[in-house]
Amino acid sequence: MPDQIATINGKPAMMYVGEVPWHRLGKRFETPPASAEQAIQAAGLDWEVGLKPVYAADSRHFCAFPQYRATVRLDKWGQPDCVPFGLVGADYTPLQNREALSFFDTLVAAKGITYETAGALGRGERVWILARVLGDDIAVKGVDIVQKFLLLSNGHDGRTALQIRFTPVRVVCANTLSCALSFGQDILKVYHRPDIHRRVGQAQERVKCILDRFAELASHYEDFADKAMIGELLPNYLKEVFPDPKRRKNESDLSYNRAVDEMNDLRKMGTRLFEEGRGNQTPPIRGTLWAAYNGVTELVDHHWECDTPSQQLAFLWFGEGERIKLRAFDTAVEFSKN
Repeated sequence: MPDQIATINGKPAMMYVGEVPWHRLGKRFETPPASAEQAIQAAGLDWEVGLKPVYAADSRHFCAFPQYRATVRLDKWGQPDCVPFGLVGADYTPLQNREALSFFDTLVAAKGITYETAGALGRGERVWILARVLGDDIAVKGVDIVQKFLLLSNGHDGRTALQIRFTPVRVVCANTLSCALSFGQDILKVYHRPDIHRRVGQAQERVKCILDRFAELASHYEDFADKAMIGELLPNYLKEVFPDPKRRKNESDLSYNRAVDEMNDLRKMGTRLFEEGRGNQTPPIRGTLWAAYNGVTELVDHHWECDTPSQQLAFLWFGEGERIKLRAFDTAVEFSKN
């Protein structure tokens, strides 16, 4: 997985709206762009992907591999910096940035969604657009406001599908509450098969159903806030979110004990943020599963050390940080039932 923001002529391939975000990257818009096309151009994503044949050679032989293609940026084809995004099968069908990132344009025109940020990772292997859903925000216990966002991403590396995820933001702490209502699965995923354009069109017709599922999400949040974390519930919850490491074959005692200590440190920090985290002292929230869940999301979003802002973004949205927060949500759903 790429760990940095793609660059165009040395500048980050990214745009954002309003105040400078924590990552401090990209071109700023005063007001949201009117279409994905504006966001795409501002983020430097107005290029296309093509498929090129694959060959191999040595000093004696030259061989074609007709069952494979290389995905490349067409505007860089033939240039020294043209590096393939990935190796794909002959039936792989690219989905261009404009086709993927304009997914929500009809809702933008109807003033149901605004585009907030867009960008790319690595050399452009993965592109994304973050959209805010307008209308009533989620108010947990009537006081803890959560804004509704959807994150759409698409890959050109042969492994990454078009995906849409819920990415609500808790306003009091700016935590990104990554979650998936199908327990770890994206709410929409379309692979790059020959019929991808037809299936993307079908998926666009399901957008209203996707938005309706925010009500289900709000119900989960209320359940979390109804659950008091008494007795051993908090330690048990954090042990599920940050499980004991599995010992690798031939791993030294020193290495294994270090991994155990790291998990214990994460649980301790989760406990501290459960008690002291931003917004967790509010009377309806204090001492609840909602506070425990948000302690984990605050830990990942604001206390996990990454070398650069670009690496932090990749970690939070597409890397281990995302997986931890999905596990925290799924575990909270299970705890809220008991």
